[in-house]
Amino acid sequence: MTVTEVKQGLGRWTIGLRPSIPREKLDALEFFGHIAVIEGRVNPVEYGDQLLSSARYVGVYRSRRNDVDNRTHNVDGKYELSGVGMAYWLGDEGGKGSVLESPTPFSGTAFAATVNALLPSAVHAGTLHTVAGTYSGTHQWVTRRNAIDYVCSTFGAEWRLNGDATLDAGTVAQLYPATPTAMLVKHGYGRDMAVTAYQGKLDTGEDAEEFSTRVVVLGRGSGESVATGAANVGANPYKDRWGNAVVVTRLVSESGTEATNAAARAQIELNAVSGTRRALRLASSDFDVSGTLRVGHWVWVYDPDTGLFDTLNEVQFRGDRINPAKYRCVELTWPVTETMTVAFRDGDGVWIDLTDHVVWESGDVSIVVGELPRSLTGGGVEQVGTRPSADTSTPAAPTWNTPFSTSTYPDALGITKAQILLSWDLPLNSDGSTILDGDHYEIAYGVHPASEWQTAYAAWGTLSLLVQELSPGVEYDIRIRAVDLYGHASAWSATEAVTVAPDSTPPSTPAAPSVAASRIAIQVSHTLGKASGGTYNLEVDLDHFEVHVGASSGFTPDSSTLKGKLPANVGMMLALVPAVGTFPVEETTARHVKVIAVDHAGNKSSASTSASATAQLIDDAHISDLTVSKVTAGTVSANWLLAASIRTAASGARVEVNASGVQAFTSGGVQTVDISNAGAFTLQSNSSGARIAIDTTNGIRAFNSGGVQTISITTGGVFTFQTGSSGARTVLDAAGFRTYNSSGAETVNIESANGNATIQGEVRSAVSGKRMVINPLGAPDSEVRFYPTTGSNYSFVNADDSGNHTSIRVKSSTTNAGPSGSNRAGELFLHPLLTELANGGGGATNPAELRMLPDGGISVNGFLNNDYSNAAFAVGSPIVSGTSGTIAYGITFTGTNPTMRVIATPQAGNGVPFSVNNPTTTGFSWLNGGPSFSGSDRVTYWALRIGP
Repeated sequence: MTVTEVKQGLGRWTIGLRPSIPREKLDALEFFGHIAVIEGRVNPVEYGDQLLSSARYVGVYRSRRNDVDNRTHNVDGKYELSGVGMAYWLGDEGGKGSVLESPTPFSGTAFAATVNALLPSAVHAGTLHTVAGTYSGTHQWVTRRNAIDYVCSTFGAEWRLNGDATLDAGTVAQLYPATPTAMLVKHGYGRDMAVTAYQGKLDTGEDAEEFSTRVVVLGRGSGESVATGAANVGANPYKDRWGNAVVVTRLVSESGTEATNAAARAQIELNAVSGTRRALRLASSDFDVSGTLRVGHWVWVYDPDTGLFDTLNEVQFRGDRINPAKYRCVELTWPVTETMTVAFRDGDGVWIDLTDHVVWESGDVSIVVGELPRSLTGGGVEQVGTRPSADTSTPAAPTWNTPFSTSTYPDALGITKAQILLSWDLPLNSDGSTILDGDHYEIAYGVHPASEWQTAYAAWGTLSLLVQELSPGVEYDIRIRAVDLYGHASAWSATEAVTVAPDSTPPSTPAAPSVAASRIAIQVSHTLGKASGGTYNLEVDLDHFEVHVGASSGFTPDSSTLKGKLPANVGMMLALVPAVGTFPVEETTARHVKVIAVDHAGNKSSASTSASATAQLIDDAHISDLTVSKVTAGTVSANWLLAASIRTAASGARVEVNASGVQAFTSGGVQTVDISNAGAFTLQSNSSGARIAIDTTNGIRAFNSGGVQTISITTGGVFTFQTGSSGARTVLDAAGFRTYNSSGAETVNIESANGNATIQGEVRSAVSGKRMVINPLGAPDSEVRFYPTTGSNYSFVNADDSGNHTSIRVKSSTTNAGPSGSNRAGELFLHPLLTELANGGGGATNPAELRMLPDGGISVNGFLNNDYSNAAFAVGSPIVSGTSGTIAYGITFTGTNPTMRVIATPQAGNGVPFSVNNPTTTGFSWLNGGPSFSGSDRVTYWALRIGP
């Protein structure tokens, strides 16, 4: 295998595979897949697409040539694969590929954005460097490679397509290292710290074939409106015969170049041809140059004997100062050796290792520096000449010449197909002018009414076309349009509906069948062969055989002799499967059979010659009655059988079928199954004890071991489920749900008729913790208890029955003292003779109580007090002295502006005039009009808050 890489070109590669490669691997190599060459040995399946960016080379597979000689015992030769580099995805050497069919304009666009917009879907952007300047122009009808080449050359930049199908673009300095690490020498190869020298045969060349002194670019436009730009060489050292400066003008046609870019494009073209073309090729036996030299890299070249040096460059190499010349590597050809891995990646990303099957190459590495070889650039230029004005005419729609002729024909497989010969008149342009630029006709056809069309093409200059591969007898819609050289297409013509010729070709006469006969039927088999000889060679549109039976060999088949159809088709012929069928024919004499082949269209062949057969063996006795007293072995098969009964045994466990129906019995003779012919049935697992019984009278029943019925579901919809008939049990029936204790007393009753529920016993909302308990066990009265999250204390509501009266009590603790008890928590007691609200928790001697009696009296037990600022009143009896003073409540009443009223009485030895002044929310002042109070006198007051 050899690889040729070219800077900004397609290059090429070839690889040889041994004849021993497995066929499945060879068949898996799909065109347009990728060949990857990797340094060293790796497993491609393991690393996958990582290899695309790390491979030394990745190319596109386009061609295969088989050079294998199978005549020798040891197969010689090889399979040769070949292709080009990754630049193929931008456009190939013939101008094919991803073409810009619609105008792609740019105006003042940056370099990176322009290149990115021109990339095809097969190539993604890699590193697009920033290059000074902007670009304006329009590209159409060129490959994307041509467009990117044009843009890069305009910016003085280059592009590079990587193995993973990403594109880098920028200046040479941005894409490649400025300092070479490889040097080509004629003598003295070796390695130094920074430079590796490669020795080999140096071939140099120089020519002036492309030398030009002036370049004129013909840009966008047509006719007399072509944009032009020109550039002239500065120094011209060459002269003609008369001593004049040599004049060589080059015309470059670039129809996509705008007028603003024409002069710059001319200068770029001139720079490429204003000097001689120099090229240097080195043939080296050192094939491992990948680490130091790649296409596009700078390389040192040093051979002072042939003038390959440059005094402006100075390099230290192995202790000597040398002055090599600096060139670009534009082409690199190298062999693929057995130290490398060769792998193939198909379009679905599946990797195949080809390393073990490669025919390895040997040879020199060829390194070309200087100018690109003309044969490998892969570029193209437009032809220079007069540009006619753009064609704007459009053809008119052609008209059909009807009627069309149609016929049928057998294809290569023998299947009948239809064809139709179409013809039309030569059209004019839509403006009535003659078409001078006609290119072709497009004919579209589809099954009527057509929604999907197939297209056929006819060259310009022809006025007819034979369309084949049509289905016989089918109606097709057909239309036509004309297309000129510029892609202008006419409107479609009127659609013609045409029914093509039906299949009228009958199958070949089939061979005689093979026949076997019995008293009541015949068996016919056929190997699908022709009467002329052979088997499985009838036409592939065969559908079936008609089977005819007659009394003599010379009978004529007709509808009265037809006994049936024997299926036969192409699948049976391909599988070599004969057609076999049995047909009911009751006869004891010889019968004669003929077959007629029928195809899918219903065409019938001539009848085959006859084949005969005669019934034999037991059928010859013409048995009409058979009496058997005993069948000792085997089986009896019959369409009907009359008997008194059929049973598996005379007694014991058995199954019996008789005129009454079907019965089954246990080993004890108990009948467990009875299915009568009238529709009634009984199924039971036993006749007593625990059992299941199903019958048409009682429905479904279940019994326990004591014979008690526990389940009953009748056909009328009535049901009963119970765990027992007495004692502790649960019952579910149409009346509702009930439970009983061991004494037989009902504990739960939920009635289905009205939803009433009766529950005897304790009802809990939870087993422990915060819960509610209704009717707790051990409670003296009907009661509901409320337990906190922890502890055993609870609040409750109960109803106390005392004599002829009942009472309701709501308490916040477990204490159950009476209304006059002294050790109570918060309590509300409702009784016909007494209503009481009390709070005496904590062992209070005199609990606070409010009692309402039947006679209308209200009794309050306790004393008045105020504990907080939002109280309704304040009371007190402080000791006072003197004739005036102030008394504080001890609290401050809250509110926006409460109105205070104070009732105060002095408690002194003698009554004195006494008054209260200025009551506020915190206290009041007093005035004594009599003798002064002593230190043992008191003022008792009651302060009321009237307002809010």
